[in-house]
Amino acid sequence: MKNYALLAAAALGMLAACSKNETVPQQPGTDPVDDGSPVAVQFNATPMASVATRAGGSVGDFAGDSNVWGNQTLYVFGFDRDITDFTDAETTAFIWHVSAAAPAGAETGGIDVYNPQFPDEPFYYGDDIYDFYGYHIDDAYLVEGSEVAPEPVSEANRIYVPFKIDGGQDLMVAKADPAADVVGTEVTAQNAYSAYAARRDVHPNLLFKHQLARFKFEVRSGDPSADNIQVDSIKLQSRTTGNLVVVGAAGVTLGIADTTSADALSWLELRQKAGDVLEALDPVEVPTYVSDQPVQESVSAGESILAMPGVAQYRLRVVLSDKTGQMDTPIEPQEYDLTAASLTNADGDSMNATKFEAGKSYKVTIVVRGPQDVQIEATVEAWEDGGETVIDPDQPPFGN
Repeated sequence: MKNYALLAAAALGMLAACSKNETVPQQPGTDPVDDGSPVAVQFNATPMASVATRAGGSVGDFAGDSNVWGNQTLYVFGFDRDITDFTDAETTAFIWHVSAAAPAGAETGGIDVYNPQFPDEPFYYGDDIYDFYGYHIDDAYLVEGSEVAPEPVSEANRIYVPFKIDGGQDLMVAKADPAADVVGTEVTAQNAYSAYAARRDVHPNLLFKHQLARFKFEVRSGDPSADNIQVDSIKLQSRTTGNLVVVGAAGVTLGIADTTSADALSWLELRQKAGDVLEALDPVEVPTYVSDQPVQESVSAGESILAMPGVAQYRLRVVLSDKTGQMDTPIEPQEYDLTAASLTNADGDSMNATKFEAGKSYKVTIVVRGPQDVQIEATVEAWEDGGETVIDPDQPPFGN
């Protein structure tokens, strides 16, 4: 039978010739909880306020407070807690960049992380204490020259994955928090995560946190002259490249780093869901204006745009057309500044925001007032409520 190099030292001699599936005699006077048998590493994955695959859009069902996984691909690392230099991380890692499927249709749940050296078998704790990390990158790792899977880069104090976003990928990072996971148990944080802690039902929970700002869009009419108008496309200007730091020594912040300069911007285009992937947006018809209705009907447009956070404003481009095809002159694309200062909450009160933030979702309402006139409103909503805003050429920029 094969040997296990990761067994606790006290059990190594007894188990050297045994598979994990064979019965190990309990030693006289040993607590059954600490009988020396190998303990598998078990993981739990939770999305922070909400994940998809292959430019599949944002993770989770964001209706209300529901945030569910959908079998997205996650990547997991494990390191002895005493390791402080990650230069040779691939050779020193306990778990090196192993892929696992997120739970399906659940807000939180276990994930199976199998040892590539022994297919269909988990990792087993040794006699050390470990830290665990995870990330979700969708297909944003497919930068120029990359392979068919993410390629982590190891440096002395961090491990990162280069990325390039197109507006449809949800970047997330996670590190298991021992202090949180030992609450209500007899285990102390300094003993998690280990075989000792696992036997006492303390397992690493990877809380995945969103690293981008999310923009959801709605369209409504502001005037009867918009009845024959449709929205053909919506684009948001953003930085698109950087490094996603997925493992870090003390003092290193996980998440987006080393981004392109502020003047290196690209247009991210709104798309719509087609199963588990995104496709080009179908034209969105402006709802018919109802004169005696104080609040006009709004319709959702596409899935969402996920953009680089940390800026005070984005440039927004809206392309309109006449759905009847009877207009002689095409409608020129219209551009607007989407500013954090204009964000309001659901009651219309200012959010006093100075920048758009990671992990927050913003509802942007496009109010069409005829073929040449658009108003934009933006509000923050779940993931974490960031606010909303309106862009209306008939209104002052900060008076909406």
